[in-house]
Amino acid sequence: MRTRYSRLLCLPLLATAAWASDLHLDRGQSRLEISVKSTIDSFVAEATAFDARVSLGPSAAIEAAEVRVPFSAIRTGKEDRDRDMNAWQGTARFPDVVFTLTALEPSTGAGSTAVGRLRLHGVERAVRIPVSLRAVSGTWVIDGEASLDTREYGLPVITKLLVLKVDPVVKVRFHLVEAP
Repeated sequence: MRTRYSRLLCLPLLATAAWASDLHLDRGQSRLEISVKSTIDSFVAEATAFDARVSLGPSAAIEAAEVRVPFSAIRTGKEDRDRDMNAWQGTARFPDVVFTLTALEPSTGAGSTAVGRLRLHGVERAVRIPVSLRAVSGTWVIDGEASLDTREYGLPVITKLLVLKVDPVVKVRFHLVEAP
């Protein structure tokens, strides 16, 4: 396992590579959450559906990875808020949030840094996300967390009644578990 882990950290991820062999996720254990703070009603939204593809090459090294989330699958627990959120983001025009991994760099401490491009609201930007990769009973588990400023993607700050405000910086967390 140590050799496979070393290859995961050291080899570049080629986003344009053909999907050679996909690493499949355990949908029941994998999750993607977005923490949102606001003046009165902070909440954690959950992506109820997302597609994460990790392509392995012949030597079990990652060659490409992509996570695609239909924005309409992000649920906050309140239908009115979900509807408003989709209108704010322009989901009809920009249906998906897409992260494409281009490199996985070792970090000075524990873990690694996922380097890639994130497309939200039709705007694509470079991002760096601290991640941990570990093998648990022979199964890969990938965890990560990053702050994302929605203003950098052309989205306005949400305010209501001049005093209620949604913080434009959200925290995205993911827990991806390989299917056995």
